[in-house]
Amino acid sequence: MKKFFGLFILLFTLMLASCVGEASITSTLIVIEKGHSSDYKEYWIKAYDPNNQNKEEAFKIVIQEEMVWNLIKKDEEYFSLYSKKGDNPWILEHIEYSVAGKG
Repeated sequence: MKKFFGLFILLFTLMLASCVGEASITSTLIVIEKGHSSDYKEYWIKAYDPNNQNKEEAFKIVIQEEMVWNLIKKDEEYFSLYSKKGDNPWILEHIEYSVAGKG
């Protein structure tokens, strides 16, 4: 039931995004990689939603604040909100430890 609800939310959000060119998604994420640009001006993570994707479908999310990027750990599960406008990359809006991942 949880996977169905997550898939429904994801599909509904994508459907709305196709109409407006913007998307905001709330989901669980597992971080598999962290990185930054060579000039340290852009920070990012690669992550996937374990309820709807597998590790091979991980995607890049840009982190706008270095302090937030520093607190994110690889191989941890988080509850997050990220958004995208047009062809721009996904941008992290909010992230917190997932209670479900601590069991």
